[in-house]
Amino acid sequence: MKKVIYRLQTYYNNQATEVEKPVIRYILDNPREVISTDIHKLARLGFCSAATIVRICKKNGISGYKDLKLALMNELNFNDNLIKDSVKAKNATGAPEIVNEIFNENIKAINNTYNLIDYEVIDKVVNLMKKAKVIRLFAIGASYLVAKDLQQKFERINKFSVLYEDTHLQIVNSNNATKDDLAIIISYSGETKELTSMAKNIKSNGCKIVSITQYSNNKLMSMADYNLFVPQIEKSLRIGAGSSRISQLSVVDYLYHLYLEIEDKKYMEKIIQTNKLLQKN
Repeated sequence: MKKVIYRLQTYYNNQATEVEKPVIRYILDNPREVISTDIHKLARLGFCSAATIVRICKKNGISGYKDLKLALMNELNFNDNLIKDSVKAKNATGAPEIVNEIFNENIKAINNTYNLIDYEVIDKVVNLMKKAKVIRLFAIGASYLVAKDLQQKFERINKFSVLYEDTHLQIVNSNNATKDDLAIIISYSGETKELTSMAKNIKSNGCKIVSITQYSNNKLMSMADYNLFVPQIEKSLRIGAGSSRISQLSVVDYLYHLYLEIEDKKYMEKIIQTNKLLQKN
């Protein structure tokens, strides 16, 4: 099932009425406060009726306001537990402890990435990859290494993709996107100014956007057509960048393998040929 904040954000962007938007915006901006707020107070804060809130819940697959609060609480606890578990790494000293913490954090990152999987979204993304004339990749910093890994995977099966390390060329790439292409934007924070600007260019050209970003209410998530989430990791952790990269690489891996699954006959011979050539060298 899709996470409730993501469902509400998607509904807000695409279907919500003008009456519904203020209260949904309040929920998205203040999820912790909503957990302890009764429906009538929320209705006042959101300038709507209690009945409107119930309708919003039902339209998003939630039976009522109590279940909405429970879903929000579970979701926030999930993210809080990630941070609490990760903070232990700050106090690690000495090689054995540091190595142990790094491996533990990477394992947790993979497990929590798995917990965020939405198979309905994945199926849609893989089908878009199949249909895309060009897959245009966008990423900056550590996330660029993840995008490069995906591009190399596509290169092995001769699936046309475009990725530039230079940010200015990425801007050009975003301007060249068409409705026949697919854009995949990889950004852990989802707030990188250059990438959100590129996303705006891409959307204006009618090109679908898939984001690989942290599970939070960030700008990129709200702009993308489909989101593939990685867990939030404490910014101050020295191993945080590594754990977030591991999570992103896990997403890239399952996307690639699922793509191969539906295009098995078309690309298997190409993969075998490529592997033989690489073994010779």
